[in-house]
Amino acid sequence: MENAGTNPGIFVDALLDAAAEVPAADLIDLRVGTYWIVVHTRCGAGLASAMQSEAHLHESQPVRGAGGLHLRTPLELAGLLRSESLPEAAIGLAAANAILGPTALGLRDEKAVAILRERGRGRKVAMIGRFPFADALREHCGQLWVVDRGLNRRQDDFGEEALEQLLPQADVVAVTATTLLNRTLPTVLAGVRKDAFVMLLGPSTPLTPALFRYGFDVLCGTVVDDPEAVLRAVEQGAVTSQITGVRRVCLWNEDRT
Repeated sequence: MENAGTNPGIFVDALLDAAAEVPAADLIDLRVGTYWIVVHTRCGAGLASAMQSEAHLHESQPVRGAGGLHLRTPLELAGLLRSESLPEAAIGLAAANAILGPTALGLRDEKAVAILRERGRGRKVAMIGRFPFADALREHCGQLWVVDRGLNRRQDDFGEEALEQLLPQADVVAVTATTLLNRTLPTVLAGVRKDAFVMLLGPSTPLTPALFRYGFDVLCGTVVDDPEAVLRAVEQGAVTSQITGVRRVCLWNEDRT
């Protein structure tokens, strides 16, 4: 297992290297919705959280190439993952997912919540990023700590400052894939016990074994089966539960199971 240290770029490098090994596919469409971004290529489509920020509301250009992105190749779009602009990096992640997801081998039709119910039974679970099923999951765990920095944060959730205290205690760690975008993933992984069960989850999750070298046991993401339905939902402001034409899947690290 490689140590990511404090360098968030190491994950970007791993994803772009993996994407570069996939045969090139033409870009068909790109939609940036209120909550989600979808990139559609001739080989498939990928999603990522739109990662909007109030910092971009005035006098800035969060997506510098807006209006001309359709002229780029999927791999060129994926390169936006290196951007310091969250919305721009999110387009890069959606493009990387569009390249990597359709070519992933060994995917299983499983939902992250089902894995967490099983693995978290009687154990201490740290959820990094609040997911809609968090409250229902609580009764299945010995203890559940939710750490969140966003608008979904509840009064009883923990802030990022609690990671140093909570992560060494956690038997199971479920990390939102948006940590790839806000550059907090190295901080999270640095505090995880070596014997903990670690998963990356959410529709933004890249489905590639390239991430297994950093200690993940399973990657829980989304495969787009009906790109047209997803494009339509995204451009109309759909949230996760409103997006049809997708499948929840998992990619397991066979070396850790």
